[in-house]
Amino acid sequence: MKVTKHRDKILEALREWFRTHKQPPTLEELCVELGMKPSQKATVQKWLQSMRGIDVEWDDHVARSLRLLQEDFNQPEIEMSVKEIVRYLATGLVEWEKTDPKKRRQIPKALRLGMSGMYLKSLLQGDETAPSNLPEFFEWAASPVVNWSPAREIEHLSENVTLIEDGLVSDFATQWAVSGSDVERQVQEKVLEDVLLHCQREPNKLDDAYRGFRKLIITKPVLSYGEYRRFLSDSQLKPLREFLQQVYMDLVELAEEETYHFCPRCKYVKRKRPDGTYPCWNQWCDRLSTKKKLPPLPTISRKEAEKLKIVTPGVYRYGTLPGIYEIMLAEELSKLGIRVTLWPKIDRYDLLVEFSKKLRWAIDVKDWSYLDLDRLQTVNYQLETKETFVVFPDDRENNLRVKVVRQEIEPELKGVRLKLISEIIEQAKAILNKNKNHA
Repeated sequence: MKVTKHRDKILEALREWFRTHKQPPTLEELCVELGMKPSQKATVQKWLQSMRGIDVEWDDHVARSLRLLQEDFNQPEIEMSVKEIVRYLATGLVEWEKTDPKKRRQIPKALRLGMSGMYLKSLLQGDETAPSNLPEFFEWAASPVVNWSPAREIEHLSENVTLIEDGLVSDFATQWAVSGSDVERQVQEKVLEDVLLHCQREPNKLDDAYRGFRKLIITKPVLSYGEYRRFLSDSQLKPLREFLQQVYMDLVELAEEETYHFCPRCKYVKRKRPDGTYPCWNQWCDRLSTKKKLPPLPTISRKEAEKLKIVTPGVYRYGTLPGIYEIMLAEELSKLGIRVTLWPKIDRYDLLVEFSKKLRWAIDVKDWSYLDLDRLQTVNYQLETKETFVVFPDDRENNLRVKVVRQEIEPELKGVRLKLISEIIEQAKAILNKNKNHA
């Protein structure tokens, strides 16, 4: 079969595409990648036909099925940073976990890039701890990341974090996975961004609607059909009715089970493992449920599940989970008699805490497994408040070591201070007691 003179150009374009996209390109998208007009797709299709069975293959009548037969990606450059390598490894593991075990003959592209970069970085630095094959990698991934000596270049990296924990991708790896590697979840997350942008266009009118929407997906990720219909008709949420219809789906469409189990912490449906156990989609929930001895929620049958709605996995990951501690802190401060507003000015930050007109706090709550200076520096000091805090759960302190490292980090944050939830509550109590004594 004749190979066209355009072979190298097409292969280079496809390799570049697959570095940043999970789904294959359409013909129109490949045209753009090649620097051609989308209307020239017939020409590109003719070129691909001459390469079929040699370099590329696809399934007839199936959209986005174009694939490389030999994914001989260029090796990553030696100067790839350790952070980039860890992100590739984390992204590849997330993709691997979601792949049907019967289809795991090929290593995810991100994992291949990460392992290659890891090997080259180790070779350059004279380190002999890098795994050289897949079994060795999975064994290494279950041990602390800092066991790979180049990883010690990453500031504030706890000695406890791993990429795999208890046979599952760790919370640390999930946080480090490159955003957008999961197309389905990326689309679902986009709905949350659309809600935010929609409400920001009319902040005075939709501030309460946005607050109600956020609180609903956090506190009620699972709804009965009757509740769902009532929320669609609720006067506060009515401006966001269309978005509510996008973020909630039928439970039985998400998971086809005979029996459904739910997490006592986040209230989301659990997944079923091959061994018959039911862990939460978020392993941090399982750990806290055990630590805090949370009582299990009742299981339900498939017939009962047919009457339930549930937020999509992307909304659960990017909307429900991050908000659990935000709601908890708001409730704890409100119990003290302090005025607390969640997501003020359409989510400029998480909590506005008002002791008086002159004394107000702006708080961003971060449920992180790793203290990331780059991400912290995106938090802006709020000039209209007395203090701006980034607050972390006490449950994370063993890994984050906020009390130890904040003296080093805070000078880089332009006035933003780091606290644990318990410290914020104690500081609030101290202010209230001081005001009471001066009254």
